[in-house]
Amino acid sequence: MMFRVRTIFFPRNPYLFSDMTWGLMYVLHGLAGVGLIGLVTVHIYMAVRPEKLAITKSMIVGSMSREFYLEEHDSHRWVVDSSLSTKTVGEDGRNGNRRAV
Repeated sequence: MMFRVRTIFFPRNPYLFSDMTWGLMYVLHGLAGVGLIGLVTVHIYMAVRPEKLAITKSMIVGSMSREFYLEEHDSHRWVVDSSLSTKTVGEDGRNGNRRAV
Protein backbone atom coordinates (compact mmCIF):
# COMPACT_ATOMS: atom_id res chain seq x y z
CA MET A 1 0.00 0.00 0.00
CA MET A 2 2.98 2.30 0.47
CA PHE A 3 3.69 2.24 -3.30
CA ARG A 4 0.62 4.42 -3.83
CA VAL A 5 1.95 7.41 -1.86
CA ARG A 6 5.26 9.27 -2.05
CA THR A 7 7.71 8.09 0.64
CA ILE A 8 11.45 8.07 1.15
CA PHE A 9 11.46 4.27 0.88
CA PHE A 10 9.75 3.64 -2.47
CA PRO A 11 9.16 5.65 -5.61
CA ARG A 12 5.45 6.42 -6.12
CA ASN A 13 3.80 3.95 -8.52
CA PRO A 14 0.00 4.03 -8.30
CA TYR A 15 -0.25 1.86 -11.43
CA LEU A 16 1.51 -1.15 -9.89
CA PHE A 17 -1.85 -2.91 -9.45
CA SER A 18 -5.23 -2.40 -11.08
CA ASP A 19 -7.96 -0.37 -9.35
CA MET A 20 -9.82 -3.55 -8.43
CA THR A 21 -6.72 -4.99 -6.75
CA TRP A 22 -6.04 -1.74 -4.85
CA GLY A 23 -9.65 -1.69 -3.65
CA LEU A 24 -9.45 -5.29 -2.46
CA MET A 25 -6.15 -4.54 -0.73
CA TYR A 26 -7.66 -1.57 1.14
CA VAL A 27 -10.72 -3.59 2.20
CA LEU A 28 -8.60 -6.49 3.49
CA HIS A 29 -6.28 -4.06 5.28
CA GLY A 30 -9.25 -2.40 6.97
CA LEU A 31 -10.77 -5.73 8.01
CA ALA A 32 -7.44 -6.89 9.41
CA GLY A 33 -7.15 -3.66 11.42
CA VAL A 34 -10.66 -3.98 12.83
CA GLY A 35 -10.04 -7.65 13.65
CA LEU A 36 -6.80 -6.82 15.45
CA ILE A 37 -8.47 -4.12 17.56
CA GLY A 38 -11.31 -6.51 18.39
CA LEU A 39 -8.99 -9.33 19.43
CA VAL A 40 -6.85 -7.05 21.60
CA THR A 41 -9.98 -5.63 23.27
CA VAL A 42 -11.38 -9.09 24.01
CA HIS A 43 -8.04 -10.30 25.39
CA ILE A 44 -7.76 -7.31 27.71
CA TYR A 45 -11.39 -7.73 28.83
CA MET A 46 -10.89 -11.43 29.57
CA ALA A 47 -7.70 -10.72 31.51
CA VAL A 48 -9.08 -8.03 33.82
CA ARG A 49 -12.43 -9.54 34.77
CA PRO A 50 -12.62 -9.51 38.59
CA GLU A 51 -13.38 -13.22 38.92
CA LYS A 52 -10.36 -14.13 36.76
CA LEU A 53 -7.76 -11.73 38.18
CA ALA A 54 -6.16 -14.54 40.20
CA ILE A 55 -5.58 -16.52 37.00
CA THR A 56 -4.10 -13.48 35.26
CA LYS A 57 -1.84 -12.86 38.26
CA SER A 58 -0.72 -16.50 38.26
CA MET A 59 0.30 -16.22 34.58
CA ILE A 60 2.49 -13.22 35.39
CA VAL A 61 3.89 -14.36 38.74
CA GLY A 62 4.05 -18.10 38.05
CA SER A 63 2.04 -19.39 41.01
CA MET A 64 -1.42 -19.06 42.52
CA SER A 65 -2.69 -18.99 46.06
CA ARG A 66 -3.64 -22.27 47.69
CA GLU A 67 -7.10 -20.93 48.55
CA PHE A 68 -7.89 -20.07 44.92
CA TYR A 69 -6.55 -23.42 43.72
CA LEU A 70 -8.64 -25.41 46.19
CA GLU A 71 -11.73 -23.32 45.40
CA GLU A 72 -11.44 -23.78 41.61
CA HIS A 73 -9.95 -27.29 41.39
CA ASP A 74 -12.38 -30.16 40.78
CA SER A 75 -10.72 -33.07 42.58
CA HIS A 76 -13.23 -35.59 41.18
CA ARG A 77 -12.51 -34.63 37.58
CA TRP A 78 -8.73 -34.16 37.88
CA VAL A 79 -7.35 -36.94 40.04
CA VAL A 80 -3.67 -36.62 40.97
CA ASP A 81 -1.84 -39.93 41.18
CA SER A 82 1.00 -39.52 43.66
CA SER A 83 2.60 -42.86 42.71
CA LEU A 84 3.86 -41.44 39.42
CA SER A 85 7.56 -40.73 39.29
CA THR A 86 9.04 -37.54 37.88
CA LYS A 87 11.27 -37.72 34.87
CA THR A 88 13.32 -35.07 33.07
CA VAL A 89 11.67 -34.14 29.80
CA GLY A 90 13.70 -33.24 26.77
CA GLU A 91 16.30 -34.53 24.41
CA ASP A 92 19.11 -36.22 26.40
CA GLY A 93 17.72 -34.68 29.59
CA ARG A 94 18.94 -31.19 28.67
CA ASN A 95 15.59 -29.43 29.06
CA GLY A 96 15.44 -29.58 32.83
CA ASN A 97 11.64 -29.32 32.97
CA ARG A 98 10.19 -31.89 35.31
CA ARG A 99 6.76 -33.41 35.04
CA ALA A 100 5.07 -36.65 35.94
CA VAL A 101 5.13 -39.20 33.13
